[in-house]
Amino acid sequence: MKQITDKDVAIIILNWNAYDDTFECLKSLEHLTYPYFHVFLVDNASQDNSFDKLQEDYKEGKFNVPITFIQTGANLGFAGGNNVAIKEAYNQGYQYFWMLNNDTVVDPNALTPLVEALEKDKQVGIVGSKIYYYGTNKIWFAGGKVNTWTGATKHIGIKEEDIGQYDRQSEVDYITGCSLCFRKEVIENVGYMFEDYFLYYEETDWNIRARQNNWSIKFVPDSIVFHKISASSGGEENPAPYVGYYDIRNSLVFIKRTQPDYKIVVAFLYSIWKVIKKIVRMIVTDQDSKKRRLLFLIRGLIDGSTNKMGHI
Repeated sequence: MKQITDKDVAIIILNWNAYDDTFECLKSLEHLTYPYFHVFLVDNASQDNSFDKLQEDYKEGKFNVPITFIQTGANLGFAGGNNVAIKEAYNQGYQYFWMLNNDTVVDPNALTPLVEALEKDKQVGIVGSKIYYYGTNKIWFAGGKVNTWTGATKHIGIKEEDIGQYDRQSEVDYITGCSLCFRKEVIENVGYMFEDYFLYYEETDWNIRARQNNWSIKFVPDSIVFHKISASSGGEENPAPYVGYYDIRNSLVFIKRTQPDYKIVVAFLYSIWKVIKKIVRMIVTDQDSKKRRLLFLIRGLIDGSTNKMGHI
């Protein structure tokens, strides 16, 4: 095992039934200008043979980056899968960790500014990239805002053409797990992401807990990443039916876990409003599986109210 230095970054990538996306993501890492990194590719028990194919590709020399392959043996969700790899890298002595979605392609200079931001100010615990829609100059993420009364989250700059309006580093409420870099002390102080969210809000919860422990969270616009928008959950325009369940349930539980009790009533009322909005959208846009979607929404509200967490 190689000697880990203070400059080394553990790049954490989670694969689940997505050979082509993960392959392209790994290939893009070959062009990083920052030389001190090691990839930890973790798989949540993919059923499409993608993990085996990626391992075979590595043996055949198709990736010019160092990779450690980790199989969880089950679908542990976003936080669960990432945590397995983060814990392994932490135990090996890594100082910095970069969580990166497997459906991203990174600019060659994506990692350097993230590390520089962490090294410049020891109070900065989490930093994140400017993220574009894949193959465009249109912003998907330029920092995140959280309404701590309702649980609503917002991507700053989403769907805006980039004309330099977000080219300054700025303090934000949260960084999306799509491209999130952090120092090891955050783990030691805050702990790992809660795995029972399974999907959505796990990194939002983690960011807010970090802020509550006096860590600074920064958007670093010189770091550029391109995101394909998750095909596994149906994308933005036609999300899979289960997406509504996790959105309703987890946003409510997030408020319960991170905010004072007096905010919970507001969050619950907002959740009801959100369910109504989703039903209206389902009808107006003529989404498929209407009955199934409706049942997921109602169940999400019930489970959020009763704190029933985990995989649906």
